[in-house]
Amino acid sequence: MSSYTDFYLGRGEHAEWIGSLRGECYPENFLAVPPVRLALTATEEGTFRAAIADALIVWEDECLGHGYRPELGWPWPWYSSHASSWIITFDPEDAAVFATVGGGVRWHRLDPRNPWFPDSEDDPLGPPDLAAWLRDPAAPPSVPMPLMRDTPADLPAIGGDTR
Repeated sequence: MSSYTDFYLGRGEHAEWIGSLRGECYPENFLAVPPVRLALTATEEGTFRAAIADALIVWEDECLGHGYRPELGWPWPWYSSHASSWIITFDPEDAAVFATVGGGVRWHRLDPRNPWFPDSEDDPLGPPDLAAWLRDPAAPPSVPMPLMRDTPADLPAIGGDTR
C-alpha cells in the first residue's frame, strides 16, 4: 500500500513545500536511502533542501515509488498535508528537523545523531479522534499546515462529510 510524505521548510501555515514522495514511505526506508537520511540529520537549511532534491530522484531509482518536485505542482488530490502519511520539515529557527503524521497534533524533533521516528504508543503524534480526523483532517488539534489547494465549500471532504 502506498504512503505519502511531504517535505517543508519551516512550520505552520507559511511553511514552504519543497517536495513529496509516494510509495514505500516508511521510517526504515527513509533511514536506508542516503539522501533522505542526510535530510533527516540536517542541521542547516541548505543541506536539508539539497538532500530532499536528491531524494526525489533517488527514491525512484531505488524503486521505492515516485518523487514530486514543487515546480510540477502539488501532486495530491487533498488540500493540505493533513491527509499525508508523514510530514517532515526543517525549521530554520530551531536548526532542526521535525516530523509529524497526517492529522498530527504535535511535531517530533529528530535527533541528528539518532533520527528515530516515534511509534504510536511511546510518543503519539496522530489525531486523538480518528473519526473527527476523517471528517476534517485539518481541523484542530492538528498542527497548522499551508493550504496547497483551495478547499471548495460544496465538495465532500475526506471521509465523506461536507465542510
